Amino acid sequence: MNKEDKRVLIGVVRRKKDLRIILKKHCYRIPLKRCPVQRFAYLAFYEVSRLGEEGKAINYYARLKTESEAKRIELLPDEPEHPRAEEIYRVYHLGKIQRTSKRIKNHSRRRISFGFTTREKLLHSEEISQLFNIPPLEDIMAKELKRRKIKVYREYPLRLAKIRRYRLDFAIIDQKSKIAVECDNEKWHLRPSQKQKDRIRDSTLKRMGWIVLRFRGKEILKNVSGCVDRIEKALKLIDCTR
Repeated sequence: MNKEDKRVLIGVVRRKKDLRIILKKHCYRIPLKRCPVQRFAYLAFYEVSRLGEEGKAINYYARLKTESEAKRIELLPDEPEHPRAEEIYRVYHLGKIQRTSKRIKNHSRRRISFGFTTREKLLHSEEISQLFNIPPLEDIMAKELKRRKIKVYREYPLRLAKIRRYRLDFAIIDQKSKIAVECDNEKWHLRPSQKQKDRIRDSTLKRMGWIVLRFRGKEILKNVSGCVDRIEKALKLIDCTR
């Protein structure tokens, strides 16, 4: 079996309607201009959080059978006003839709887009990061924080407005301090678009009285103890100024 026969494309499903099309019609579409160049044998489907209880995870996959092309309006005639109605899409026709042996969850706030993994990883992974060989930075940090007996809230939800919400990797909250601890995987956070989002996010949090500490993946993997030293130092400085 060559690499192509083992390769799996992770597709993103953002609407319940599109999930129904996958399950009932056994097909999945991607705008032609965004289609991957690499060949693959399987498709797996990441369902975003707004899809409900099964969201923020991969629950289904299928073998690729054939491909075709069509305008979006031909595929979804009930959406004639969509801005991409006349755009050409590649349609991937699928074999039997299968359940993954376990839900492959996204425990972090990592945004998932198209990406490749292998069938072996798909069948044996329990967390999204395992599919892409991304080190479990949050787990490494959590273990060291627990060892130091620093009380934190992991995946802390923060609502800023009716439509804007943040989820902090770790939050340290007491009567004296509000510290946000972020673990940044370089593969994602060094992208220009994400760097800009991080700057806006940090600025907003600071205006709300938060101290923001960011640690890159390499820092955490090489010296997580030193990272937590910085957190403890920030806590001591807060104590001295209150």
